[in-house]
Amino acid sequence: MSYSDHNDINYVGSLTDKRVVFVRGLSRRKSKPGCDCFFLEGERAVSEVPLKQGSIDTLVLSRSYVEGVDSQYGRFAIIRKLQNCGAHTLYVTDKVFAAITGTVNPQGIAAVVNKPRFGTLEQLLPKVKRVLVLENLQDPGNLGTCIRTADAFGFDAVICTDNCADVYNQKVLRSTVGSLFHIPVLEFNEGIFKLSVKLKAAGLYIYGADPRGGTSSVDRRFGEGRTAIVIGNEARGLSDAARAVSDELVTIPMAGSAESLNAAIAAAVLMYELSVRRPQK
Repeated sequence: MSYSDHNDINYVGSLTDKRVVFVRGLSRRKSKPGCDCFFLEGERAVSEVPLKQGSIDTLVLSRSYVEGVDSQYGRFAIIRKLQNCGAHTLYVTDKVFAAITGTVNPQGIAAVVNKPRFGTLEQLLPKVKRVLVLENLQDPGNLGTCIRTADAFGFDAVICTDNCADVYNQKVLRSTVGSLFHIPVLEFNEGIFKLSVKLKAAGLYIYGADPRGGTSSVDRRFGEGRTAIVIGNEARGLSDAARAVSDELVTIPMAGSAESLNAAIAAAVLMYELSVRRPQK
């Protein structure tokens, strides 16, 4: 459709509209098993979704966003590309859009996105060479940064276990900057011990990241074979169970006085070490 005549568009102004109720509910709840879609808000975040048929179920646009198309051609390009990929469009008033997102200054564009499908843990483990395991990582920004960094350094998967932040939290999604669509991110809710059994059965050697001691990350033996790196909670580090199941602990040598690194930074350093010294073949 053309956006030259905005009077042709019917904007939903009721919070009781079935489509609005569904999208609003999706934006407010944590991702649940069996739910195949998630809510994504913001122009940059939505534009990072792969442009393929069926990737976006519903595109949600506010009146102000649509009325700004004439002065900002980039908006028209985004809308047209997403609609060409089969997305339904839900036009809503500014008031309804604000209620859907719950943000103070909403950007006027959001989407209901179908979750990327990479396969199950059992399907992926025989194929992977490098995996990042996140144990009880609570900060959404840290989680999103870890996912983005794993994607950047060529890791094959990220596994979240033991009460990590919700992968589909809005802050996580913004922090990944689209990497969620490039690398498998799996949520494993049966604990680090059961996960370690599966990792070892698949032939992965488990390194637990520990600032208090272990093999140096610059040691030539670090990451020689198929490797899983476990990063623990921001405040407490690895759990006792994670230490116990690790084949070896690994530490990052530091010349300064800081006791430890931020969890996401530690993960980045360890992944960088492997990607530079032992590039994937």
